[in-house]
Amino acid sequence: MTNNKPKQMYVKEETNNQHEYMKHHQQQNHHQQQNHHQEPVSDQYNVNLHFDSITLEAGRKTVLTISVAEKSGTPVRDFELVHDKLMHLIIVGEDLSYFAHVHPTLIGADGNFTINHTFPESGNYKLWVDFKPKGGTQTLKTFIASIRGLPTHSPIMPVYDGVHIKESPDKNYRISLKLPQQRILARRDTDIVFSISGASGNPVTDLEPLMGAGGHSVIISSDLLEFLHVHPTENVNPDWKGGPHISFRTTFPKPGLYKTWGQFQHKGRLVIADFTLEVG
Repeated sequence: MTNNKPKQMYVKEETNNQHEYMKHHQQQNHHQQQNHHQEPVSDQYNVNLHFDSITLEAGRKTVLTISVAEKSGTPVRDFELVHDKLMHLIIVGEDLSYFAHVHPTLIGADGNFTINHTFPESGNYKLWVDFKPKGGTQTLKTFIASIRGLPTHSPIMPVYDGVHIKESPDKNYRISLKLPQQRILARRDTDIVFSISGASGNPVTDLEPLMGAGGHSVIISSDLLEFLHVHPTENVNPDWKGGPHISFRTTFPKPGLYKTWGQFQHKGRLVIADFTLEVG
C-alpha cells in the first residue's frame, strides 16, 4: 500500500513581526481613499507546511500541505474569504527572479489545504501563507524551502533599472507603471497605477475581476523582509469590465529596493508584469 502522508515539514522562518506587513484598502465615495494597515499576529496560530518528499527537487511536481491549529493544538477547520480566496500562497526565489501566487485548496473535514507546485530551479525560496480563520485574525506566516537538483539557479540580486513599461511573458500585452512622483519615499502613502494595453498599444478596457477586484499586486523588498499584499481600493462586481488604468495605494515601510508584481485578468487569461522600484 502506498503511503501518501507528507514526509517532511519545513519550520517557519523566524522573522521579527515588524518586518512583515499586509495592506488592506477600501474606496470611499468620490475616490476618497482610506488605508487599513494591519500587522498579522503570528503567535495566535500554529501553521505547518509539509511536502510529500524528503528531498525537494527542481522540475518535479511537489505536493504542499498546509495545516493551521490553535495554540492549544485544536485544528482550525473553518476559514473566511480574503480577497475572494480562503488562502493565498506567494512563492519567490531568493533574488526575486521567480514569483508565483497560488491558492491552496481546502480538502476534507480536517482543515488541511493542499496544492501541487513545481519549483523550476534549485535554490532557496521564501513562501508567505496568508489566511483568516473564521472569526479570527488575518495572519501571515513565512517559510523557507531549499530546492536541490538541476537546473541550478545562480542568484542575481535586483537592481533599479528605471524601466516602467514591459511586455507580458506571452507578448500579448504591454503593461506600464506610473508613479505620482519621481522619487518614492518610505513611510508615505504612494499611489501606483498600472496601465494595460494590447500588443499594438490599444488600451484594454474590458479587464475582468481577479480575486474580487480589478487587479492585484504583491510588493517585496530585495532583502525579503518587507511584504505588501495590495489590492485596488475598489471592490468590483463579478460582471465588472474595466481598465486600462488600475490604481493601488500603499506605504513602503523602509528605504531600499522593492519588486512589484501586477496581476490582472483579461478574457480569462492572467496578465502579469513585474517592476523594480527604488524607495528613498
